Amino acid sequence: MRRDALHGELRVELPEHFGQFVVVSDLAGCLSILLGERARRRLVRSVLSLAVLGAGYYGFHLQYPAAKTARACGGMLAVDPVLDLTGRSKLSLLGLGFHVSSKQFDVSSDVTEPPGLATTCNVDGVVVSIETASGAHNAYGVYTFQRDQDALPVPLGTGWQGFMVTEEQEATASVLLSCRNWTPEEGSGILVAAESPYEGEVTQAVRLELARAVTGAAQRAAEKTGCSTEAGDTSRLTAPAAAARSVSASDATGTCKGMTSAATVTETAAGTSPAEECVLVGGLQLAAAYGPFSDASQAVVNGKYGGHATPSGTDTYTVWTSSTCQGASGVGYYHASPIEGSDREFTSDPLTKEEQADLEHFAERSATRHGCRKPAALPGQARP
Repeated sequence: MRRDALHGELRVELPEHFGQFVVVSDLAGCLSILLGERARRRLVRSVLSLAVLGAGYYGFHLQYPAAKTARACGGMLAVDPVLDLTGRSKLSLLGLGFHVSSKQFDVSSDVTEPPGLATTCNVDGVVVSIETASGAHNAYGVYTFQRDQDALPVPLGTGWQGFMVTEEQEATASVLLSCRNWTPEEGSGILVAAESPYEGEVTQAVRLELARAVTGAAQRAAEKTGCSTEAGDTSRLTAPAAAARSVSASDATGTCKGMTSAATVTETAAGTSPAEECVLVGGLQLAAAYGPFSDASQAVVNGKYGGHATPSGTDTYTVWTSSTCQGASGVGYYHASPIEGSDREFTSDPLTKEEQADLEHFAERSATRHGCRKPAALPGQARP
């Protein structure tokens, strides 16, 4: 067998009774001569079978839990921690019963979000939402910790502006990223919220994987949307504490450090969480909220200061102050409210001087950690 260099034809040398050369213009003809018609057909069927099997394998591969997870939320999920939360591994080959769904939604009409946002997905019980910080819908939408003294937001730490809330059968985590190259009209930043599967035991391992899942999604979302940001250190993440701690005020080292109006306080570590709380046991609940958490803390249509029109003030159930912050943190909103179950009204029973001093101290410490300006002065309505 040789190829004619001049004509580019394939010539096959056969025994004498076939003649000296036979010109074959294609592979099928060559195979027909060399193998015989029956053998050629057998070979063609084998090739076609392999092609069908290959296509079938590729289609089956797309149904693997890892592959289905990688496509969810526009490809912005960190696959390994999400699979760990579902109880599957990256090597799992069976996708039967592994349910994944994704959908996109719009944030505020005042925001033109980048392609791919906003989106939410459910990966076999792990729910993740990724949206812009400005106009966000899900800042408090997935949380029940507001007004709950037993479930406070615990910071993620390691440079992340995020937190986790752990309750009996579920944990939820959020991360806020500022995008230096996005204006408020373009979204300011990225907000990611993730929930562990409901009715599962919230172990230390679950909390760690949830922290990895929410920070991983934030990083991938920033990469895919062109957000220029400074992320935290994922490699040093540890499982956030499952609950706040109650200590004497003099022993407080976190969000309640320096409080004097109550003997006992309930606090978390002090970090750069976009939601922070300190409970003055038997008295007040102090809270700080930034960016979308400030916007969503009350009806923001009433004013940008946690739903108020003025930077500081007093109403029936709230005494507040605020500060101006950078990037997606927007406005820092700091307020005191009566503890759950109290019938106290500030219009008739205003803060004492010690309580007002505690709110001012709480606000100033939080603003400093977040790189915000000094909070506005509180109204001078304190009683002795």
